[in-house]
Amino acid sequence: MIVTIKSQCGKKALTETRRILDQFFERAGDRSWEGPVTLEGLKTVRKLLRKTARRNTAVACHRVRGTQQLELEWIIGSARKFNAQGRVPTNSTGRDVLKAESENHWQTAEAIALMAGVAGLFHDFGKANTLFQQKLLGKRGTQEPLRHEWLSLLMFVAFVRAKTATIKTDEEWLKALAGISEQDEKLCQQALSAYQQDKELALKNPFVQLEGLSLAKVVSWLIVSHHRLPVYPAREGKKADETEDEYPRLKKFKLSQLTLEHQDWYAPWNSSQCLRHDWSAADWQGLFNFAHGTPIASQQWRAKAKQLAQRALKQSVLYNGQTQWLQHDQFSSHLSRLALMLADHSYSAAGKQTKWWDEKYQVFANTDKKDANGKRPLKQRLDEHNIGVGQNALLLARQLPNLRSNLPVLVSHKTLKSRSSNSGYRWQDTAFDIATGLSAVSSKQGFFGVNMASTGKGKTFANARIMYGLATEQQGCRFSVALGLRTLTLQTGDALKERLKLDSDELAVLVGSQAVQELHRRRTEQNEPAESAQSGSESSADLLDDTQHVSYDGTLSDGPLRRWLGQNAYGQPSKSLQLLSAPVLVCTIDHLMPATEGVRGGKQITPMLRLLTSDLVLDEPDDFDSTDLPALCRLVNWAGLLGSRVLLSSASMPPAMLTALFSAYQAGRKQFNRACGTPGQSDEICCAWFDEFGALSSNCTDQQAFKVSNSEFVATRVKHLKADLEPGKALRLAEVLDVETISGSKEEAVDALCASLWEGMTQLHQSHASADPATGKQVSVGLIRMANINPLVAVAQRLIERDIPQTVSFVGTRLHLCVYHSQHPLLVRSHIEARLDSMLNRKQPGVLWQQPEIRSALDTFPEQSHLFVVLGSPVTEVGRDHDYDWAIAEPSSMRSLIQLAGRIQRHRKQAPKSTNMLVLNYNYRTLKQLAVNSDTAPLLYTQPGFEAKTTGPNTMLQLDSEHWAIKQCVKAEDLSAISSIPRIIEPARAANGTSLIQIEHLHLIAALFENRAVQIQGRTCADRWWQLSPAPDWHAEMQRRTPFRQSSPDDAFVLYQQDDTEEPVFHLIRESDGYLLPQKLTFDYPEIKPAQHCSPWLESDVKTLIAEMSEKLGREVSDISKHFCEIRLRRLNDTGAKSWQYHPWLGIFRNID
Repeated sequence: MIVTIKSQCGKKALTETRRILDQFFERAGDRSWEGPVTLEGLKTVRKLLRKTARRNTAVACHRVRGTQQLELEWIIGSARKFNAQGRVPTNSTGRDVLKAESENHWQTAEAIALMAGVAGLFHDFGKANTLFQQKLLGKRGTQEPLRHEWLSLLMFVAFVRAKTATIKTDEEWLKALAGISEQDEKLCQQALSAYQQDKELALKNPFVQLEGLSLAKVVSWLIVSHHRLPVYPAREGKKADETEDEYPRLKKFKLSQLTLEHQDWYAPWNSSQCLRHDWSAADWQGLFNFAHGTPIASQQWRAKAKQLAQRALKQSVLYNGQTQWLQHDQFSSHLSRLALMLADHSYSAAGKQTKWWDEKYQVFANTDKKDANGKRPLKQRLDEHNIGVGQNALLLARQLPNLRSNLPVLVSHKTLKSRSSNSGYRWQDTAFDIATGLSAVSSKQGFFGVNMASTGKGKTFANARIMYGLATEQQGCRFSVALGLRTLTLQTGDALKERLKLDSDELAVLVGSQAVQELHRRRTEQNEPAESAQSGSESSADLLDDTQHVSYDGTLSDGPLRRWLGQNAYGQPSKSLQLLSAPVLVCTIDHLMPATEGVRGGKQITPMLRLLTSDLVLDEPDDFDSTDLPALCRLVNWAGLLGSRVLLSSASMPPAMLTALFSAYQAGRKQFNRACGTPGQSDEICCAWFDEFGALSSNCTDQQAFKVSNSEFVATRVKHLKADLEPGKALRLAEVLDVETISGSKEEAVDALCASLWEGMTQLHQSHASADPATGKQVSVGLIRMANINPLVAVAQRLIERDIPQTVSFVGTRLHLCVYHSQHPLLVRSHIEARLDSMLNRKQPGVLWQQPEIRSALDTFPEQSHLFVVLGSPVTEVGRDHDYDWAIAEPSSMRSLIQLAGRIQRHRKQAPKSTNMLVLNYNYRTLKQLAVNSDTAPLLYTQPGFEAKTTGPNTMLQLDSEHWAIKQCVKAEDLSAISSIPRIIEPARAANGTSLIQIEHLHLIAALFENRAVQIQGRTCADRWWQLSPAPDWHAEMQRRTPFRQSSPDDAFVLYQQDDTEEPVFHLIRESDGYLLPQKLTFDYPEIKPAQHCSPWLESDVKTLIAEMSEKLGREVSDISKHFCEIRLRRLNDTGAKSWQYHPWLGIFRNID
């Protein structure tokens, strides 16, 4: 191809651009180049330009088409220097000369900056006490009775109260700060002496003293929360829903009545250690002993305080009392906190600034890295540190409105704009057109969209096109794709790169384990990036920890963020800056959740900045457990609060969940509009629905309007889906597989399951097997999904070790079994997933017969019938792009059946003539319950499932014993041709305890909305987050009660192999130092003897895999096993079991209960 390249770069960017382009092309002018180049060569040029791009970079590349046409290929850097076709304007400007966007858009921008700046001046006052200074010198332990944030809060309140004794207005204490003198140091010390005399006074809530002082309250909150939000001090391991007294002196409270001024919260919510009884009188005395004074004694600090106070006094909106900053302006208060935390993080990691020292004030804030003697020298003075953080918070907050415009974007992307050539994907063009038409209105009103397209219709690519359509060519497109499974991230990242023609310089992939990343790169023949080491103190620690890794090779922001996030303490590129710079980010939802869930340590900074500067796509949000829905709603609420557009992508979103997420988003967007919208702006949200049948858009004013529009769209969709379920069209035909009920032991329950599974496998294989072209042997690939790992392994052992039952036997049968669940060592699980991803990609005809495992099995074993079966846990349901011939499901919920059905005929889409999915009539829990014949009424369809205990006498969320069988609790028409219809519409009301589908919908309503008719025991409803007034976002009690992915305490183990001659043995990784401790008593290694008919499908022997990896990487087997064979397991003392069992074929498991 022949290309022409034009540069509109300035300053050093022009020199760098010329250096790169001169290596590939001849100059056609002072700022233009042209010449022939291959497609790969042009990709290299683009990647080099992106890698070195600066703020003043602007390069456009055109491809010569024919004799009279130039086609824009890409733009690197500032798209504002060109028009939509990549042309350079003659006498026009794209600059915002009047600064309308930066000044008028954020109405409270200056207030945000000043609040953060003033709080920064006081944020670490508490470090001036004797105990903290001794700690810095290494003369005492790591804790004091009260954390320094609480002391800083007391000191600020003491200053305010001393200056507002009469009028009690914010203006009064601001004037006092503007005229602060050295004598004010004595006043502050006198006020603090009362706490020294009465420690109980120091524990009380000081906000009660700030009545009527809105500005003082928000500054006080910023001070006390700059490391962690206040939270009820539950003991470690305590369940989130238990709120009874943890300590004799800890107060009870009601969430609905908790306010900032309420006495129900006090010092233990910040410093739980203060309730210990081993603090001496000297400790409490030293806590309020300021031998060298407070920073008020510093001349430099007083000068900076006067400067900031005088600026604040010029902004009457700050202190006129018309805005309750903390209670009614969540946008401004939380962005002030964001600026303060980031400034504290950045300045703590930086060096000293002697210009802000007062030589007479010899008090320090922190220490430096260890020197050659292993000691930490003193680093920043306390006055300097407070000044530096306050000044940086002020500057950073002022740059927040301009962050997005200085970050790399997707612009002029040919693939996203081009029309689809495949008739099956033409609906994407309609979705793109609708989104493009909504671009302007969604920018003003926000956007809440739902993509309900069915499996295999190209939802992932459509999502990208929708988000690109919503963005303007001038602003460019930035969005994040949040996924539910960690192992799905790299798979989807690769799919996006391939489908969108996005390289690693445009798309970043964030994973939670370097080993996962390395294994994925090895299987895709990519190079492994070097790991960066991190260390630091509470404020200077990296915002993304060592377990998180960013794969991104593109332009790093050259705007304001580079100053605060450019490098870590070791001079290496900041992972946070990489994450924020990428136009498209693919990550697990776990990495964005800290925006609301990261209540301590500054972990919410990076995800908050990402939401502030990009839009959000949530992939399959309905696949999360109902206990995670409150956290999911908080994330969507925060996306609205920070101005993001949100798109939900799922074919089976229940109406209750959609309504709750919309309500959460609208509540957040109202806050954004209040701070950044135009006066009198409507709270309407621009909403849109998309699927393969069409699209609908509507401006929804409230929850009821959204319900109406959603019902209209879903009704149309259901009509089309029912048409596709007619005989001869449906891809999944299901029926119930009977299981014999027994009265006996749990082992007999497993035997009953196995007998039914053999019957089902035989039936499905005979109906759906294909003939191998080379041997004529009959082959089928099936999936058996079971709800829990331990019963799954028990079934696997029976299938492996026992002969085929005579009642279902047919001549010449071999079972090739793969046991797939989450409790395999990382190396084994990665290998299983890689091979399944390859073998079950059946988009091309005949590809199955070319797979080495399939070919080897058919050539090795003489049997004529070969069943290749994956016996898997729920990890097989979501996110795996696998195509099976048939499936058998142990029931737990309708949602799981729909997800499992999506793995059948996923790629080939050949309508079956007979049943290709079977659902067991009972799950293992039900069989065990029937066997013991107990009179109790247990929950049988739970974990996973939606049965739950409710408050009061009703049992609306529990099946009665007469409806435990699937035949009794699910209608035949809902199973005969499985689709998403039962999930996307609420069923007609049935009698309580008779319908599994009804329980799913009622469970979601109870989990999401405050509902007197049905309430789940021990749950706090999701809508409390945005419905309570005042909002519960100033503390972390909602996060404590409804945590995201709450899990029991676990331990890290590694299957360690010392050398080639030894067998791998599990070791515990000691948390304190990483030392490996052999676990001889914790793990048993049972042997299994396969029957003649059964053999493993995939290689799962860890010793073999370690040897292969060792040879590939040229590393010792001990290093390979230590790095790639780690796994985290729930602590045994929480399970009641004495030991874990491990077999390479079966994975890690416990004997069944």
